[in-house]
Amino acid sequence: MRGQRSSDAGAVAPVVLVVADPRRRAGRTPWRRVLVGVVLAALVGGAAVATAGALVSQRTAEAFAVRDATADTAALARVVVEPALVDAIADPDATVAERAAARARLGDAVAGELRAGSAVRMKLWRADGTVIWSDEPRLVGDRFPLSDEDLEALRTDRSDAEVSDLDEPENRFERGSGPLLEAYQAVHTPSGEALLFEAYLPYDEVLERAADLRHAFAVLAFGTVAVVLGLLVPLLLWLLVRIRSGQRLRERLLGRALDAEAAERRRMAGELHDGPVQDVAGLALSLGAAPETRDAATTLRRAVSSLRTSMAAIRPAAPDRDGLGAALDDACARARAAGVTTTVHVPDTVEASPAALLAVVRFVREAVWNTVKHAGATTVDVQVAHDGDHLAVTVADDGSGFDPAVVAGPTRAGHLGTTLLREVAEDTGGSLLLRTAPGRGTTWDLTVPTDVETLR
Repeated sequence: MRGQRSSDAGAVAPVVLVVADPRRRAGRTPWRRVLVGVVLAALVGGAAVATAGALVSQRTAEAFAVRDATADTAALARVVVEPALVDAIADPDATVAERAAARARLGDAVAGELRAGSAVRMKLWRADGTVIWSDEPRLVGDRFPLSDEDLEALRTDRSDAEVSDLDEPENRFERGSGPLLEAYQAVHTPSGEALLFEAYLPYDEVLERAADLRHAFAVLAFGTVAVVLGLLVPLLLWLLVRIRSGQRLRERLLGRALDAEAAERRRMAGELHDGPVQDVAGLALSLGAAPETRDAATTLRRAVSSLRTSMAAIRPAAPDRDGLGAALDDACARARAAGVTTTVHVPDTVEASPAALLAVVRFVREAVWNTVKHAGATTVDVQVAHDGDHLAVTVADDGSGFDPAVVAGPTRAGHLGTTLLREVAEDTGGSLLLRTAPGRGTTWDLTVPTDVETLR
């Protein structure tokens, strides 16, 4: 049974010393996480390359389209339009019939291009912004301000192209034809007057070319990712297998070392039991028969008890061989030898890995010995419960307690015992809570995952 002050500690608000985190488990290599991470990184990289490629392809397609439209319009203007121009088309003094004939002459020259669908609309501008010819007669005679680019093309006799802004009033008759690319080129009448020829070309070819380039980039990007994964995953698997083999070899070596240590401790315990302990016990029995030596016999019996306690410490029970209850009883042997009443409550069957059971024994041994050394307790209660995928361990005493800030702060120099308790929780990926206060006992609550593989 716990003392009164031990039960008081349970009412104290717990201080979280270690938060459960499976990633801290000693000796665990997240094989699946590593593989998934590599594959996801490769896919994200491929997607990034494909996205960048899509943007580049769009810009590249536009650049190609502008270049081709500029070249085609310049050729059309030089080869077809300019030879078909007569002065009357731009001469304000020409008669109506002369201007009509000039416009008809130009219309006949470009009719083939319009029928072929290579251009949606054509316009011919005077420098003052007046449309003097178009395949859309309703535009002829309207006047709109020319842009700086248009005026520059007239002055320098150059050609250029850009995506058409269909919201502008001069483009109102092109709306509904989809996105268009407008290309312009300066042409000259026989008398040398500079006019601006504009052709509006379908933008569908630009979009198709961009789609083709995007597809090519996507194939290249994800094809590269597939090749990299095909080369990298086998290599990664080989490395992981090698690492896992190294871990298993290290675990086997550690197990052999522990087995050798346990064998030596069993040998020492056996020699003590068969030699000095039996001799001293026999001597105590002989001396106890005579009244004058009974005090000496009592002293010898106490020595035998102490020796047997030391034997239990030398040859502790293994939790996976002798059961968790027997191992925890041995872990509390030093406390009982010091006069502290200890109780251990453990289920008859505890389904957990050997490493998890060993972690519980280490924790209880250290927590109980801390109580003996520092708490001045008269009772210690140890409880173990199986809680789903975890073992819940509680060690409570009715000792003097202490200020939890001493061990919860960033600096904990001089508190090796509590540091070891923390390490058990951290190495297993479990959690550790502390409930204590001056004069109110101390309670440690540890959770340990039942599938812990190894301990440091």
